[in-house]
Amino acid sequence: MAAHRDDDINSLLLHASRYPDIDVPFAVQQMEGRRKATLKFPSLLHFDDFVFPPQINMEQASSETTARYKASLVARQEVIDLTGGLGIDSFFMSQEARHLLYLERNEALFALAQHNFQILGVSIETLCNDGLAFLQNTQRQADYLYVDPSRRDHNHQRVVSLEKYEPNVLTALPLFFQHAPHVLIKASPMLDISLTLRALQHVAKVHVVAVKNECKELLFDCVDEDCETEIVTVHFGLQGEERFAFSALEEQQAKATYSNTAKKYLYEPNVALLKAGAFRILSERFGVDKLHPASHLYTSDQWVSHFPGRIFEVITTFPLHKEAIIQWIPTRKVNITVRNFPLSVVEIRRKFRLEDGGDDYLFATTLADDSKRMILCKKKVR
Repeated sequence: MAAHRDDDINSLLLHASRYPDIDVPFAVQQMEGRRKATLKFPSLLHFDDFVFPPQINMEQASSETTARYKASLVARQEVIDLTGGLGIDSFFMSQEARHLLYLERNEALFALAQHNFQILGVSIETLCNDGLAFLQNTQRQADYLYVDPSRRDHNHQRVVSLEKYEPNVLTALPLFFQHAPHVLIKASPMLDISLTLRALQHVAKVHVVAVKNECKELLFDCVDEDCETEIVTVHFGLQGEERFAFSALEEQQAKATYSNTAKKYLYEPNVALLKAGAFRILSERFGVDKLHPASHLYTSDQWVSHFPGRIFEVITTFPLHKEAIIQWIPTRKVNITVRNFPLSVVEIRRKFRLEDGGDDYLFATTLADDSKRMILCKKKVR
């Protein structure tokens, strides 16, 4: 297998008859799995006998980065993973939890996970059973129930709304709370956080988890009591880990300051903050001016090095005219971002014949006085 890891997969499937002693579809599944794991959970590649599941299960599995984050949330706790799947979350959570029970109803996936747990040398209690059925027939208690519902319907099409997940966590919550004071639900990053909080009602924390400026997961820590929800954003990027926490009430009451001009520095919040709706609170907490209520870009004359996102040094600001483009971007090569602007990145590139790349960054946005401007910057090195 190792000798063929870099082979062309389509060619192997096409010429499977040349290898009568090899289960070619299974071999291809392992090759595809290893290639995906290179980016998704690279530390597991050190285990040559680790077996990868079909592609659909690989897609549902957490990345190593997000799994380690979830493990930090259940440190020293008794945990039941109700929807174990491939077992990536169970494996990493077991490193931090006091004890972990892994449940999976799919027999083939369960057998694969058991094999992998043995290969990985971890002590995890396993049970092949449906999570809801298990809870309905046991008195077992835990500190945390972890649920990663399937986000595909019976036709394997992706679903977004919480009530279409399998299991339906909205109807199952009363049962969950009979067995644990905390229920940690992994959800699609496409969900509307405000609507989901209203549906779940009692959420102690929402964790918005992003990796390399891509929102990967929403985690809802549900409790069976009234509470104010804390929103925790965490971004694992090239600059390291960025965390920011606030409540919806803090955001509502925050007083942002606004600027009609881009000052010396420009700040672009990371994607976790944008998903979480941290807008006015950023202006208040970091002492930076917002360019417009809907632009979600910030500026200041003093460098705020700990701002959670990308920081740029402003070169100039100009209206979107051909003459200004020629003057300030003679190479016609620039990285473009659009924030609250009537034209898209593609439309700007096409209209002014601009290419992607180079060291300059161009923000097309709207300022506090509603004027449309282009802000030319260079990235600030921290």
